[in-house]
Amino acid sequence: MFNPTPAMAGWFGYPLELDDRLRLIRAAGFQSVLLWWATESTYEPPVPLKMETAAKHGLSVENAHLQFANMNAIWEDGYEGEHYLSELCGLVAEAGVYGVKTLVVHLTRRKDPPPFSALGFSRFLRLVEVAERANVDLAFENLRAPQYLYEFMRRVDSPRVGVCFDAGHNHFVCPERNILRDFSDRIKALHLHDNFGDFDAHNIPGDGTVDWKALRKDLLASAYTGAWSLEIEHAQTSEFGKSLLSKEDDPYFGMEPEEYLARAFQAHQKLIRGEL
Repeated sequence: MFNPTPAMAGWFGYPLELDDRLRLIRAAGFQSVLLWWATESTYEPPVPLKMETAAKHGLSVENAHLQFANMNAIWEDGYEGEHYLSELCGLVAEAGVYGVKTLVVHLTRRKDPPPFSALGFSRFLRLVEVAERANVDLAFENLRAPQYLYEFMRRVDSPRVGVCFDAGHNHFVCPERNILRDFSDRIKALHLHDNFGDFDAHNIPGDGTVDWKALRKDLLASAYTGAWSLEIEHAQTSEFGKSLLSKEDDPYFGMEPEEYLARAFQAHQKLIRGEL
């Protein structure tokens, strides 16, 4: 019977402690969570406590998102790129220790990253080698420069490397492409959220213009068998567009987190049933 695990990002826009966020996520009906995996992070406890908190609330960890603030430095010569790569390698190894099966990875940062380079590619290959030793999958996300993803995936042949399909980014950045279909046999993670094609709103599915019926059909035709994961954010800030949403632009203005998550879970179930 088709019944994918409902998963939700651990950060959904409300500045609450992780314990409260995960408690509310579980209470809304979600069974799995996406965590943030970084050397330093706001509103996040150390890794051991983070994993304990998910377990405490009966949530499995579907995947974790690797830090990306300085990812463009990976493509450029110099100490900064080597230092950041060292941090990333440590985080990947740590994920293996704590049993995180998949990490979502950005190849670039913002709209105009440095050129795709042999140096950058070789550094990412070193990250892949760490992942292979740690038994961790790396799911590279489609972002503002999708050509990097296509070129990187064309060059890499490792069972530990796949794609994190981000529905909102595909719809906003490059609606002329079908990234889910193009990488249908290599999808290792999902970020499901909606927008109106004008900026990266991270709305609840159905609160935008993503064609969810077509997307659902392509997802069911793919080789992906993991959780169907929402990466939504209330009153979010975004590197892709506006820094803050006004009252007029925010469909969730004034919502308490419980109401927001209930609406999200209802949309998730409609998506699974093909009702969006």
